[in-house]
Amino acid sequence: MRLILAAVMSVVLAGCGTSDVANMPIQGSDHSLTLVRDKPYFWSSGWELAMVVSRMPDCMRRHHIKKAGDSNFKMEVFRSAQGAWILRQGKKWYVAETEGCQLQQFEEKPPAPGTLVGAFEDKSGQLRFVQSPDLQKPSAAPAQ
Repeated sequence: MRLILAAVMSVVLAGCGTSDVANMPIQGSDHSLTLVRDKPYFWSSGWELAMVVSRMPDCMRRHHIKKAGDSNFKMEVFRSAQGAWILRQGKKWYVAETEGCQLQQFEEKPPAPGTLVGAFEDKSGQLRFVQSPDLQKPSAAPAQ
């Protein structure tokens, strides 16, 4: 009986999906962009994505964005001259601003996305934010 119960539980648990979260701090942990990547079931194709834009204690909002494929996931993050964050995932472009915790998809590629600050990437099966090497040089100004 225990063997049957263990077999049933393993099948049920195998149906569970996976989730990953990666954070890009802007000014401490209360001001950030956080990418959430979910796969509801192991047989699901692609990833459900959401961007959490937060500037606590004033606001925090979760925005659902277009689904991503299973392989070679990457979302680049640019800092615009106006202080907004421009996000590029494949051919899709978004703008996030932390004053009101808003996110919107661009209809077309922005003419000048700004300075590349880093990217949300899949590193060995885990989602991570990787800062741009250019920003790690001592002569570069730190991201705000």
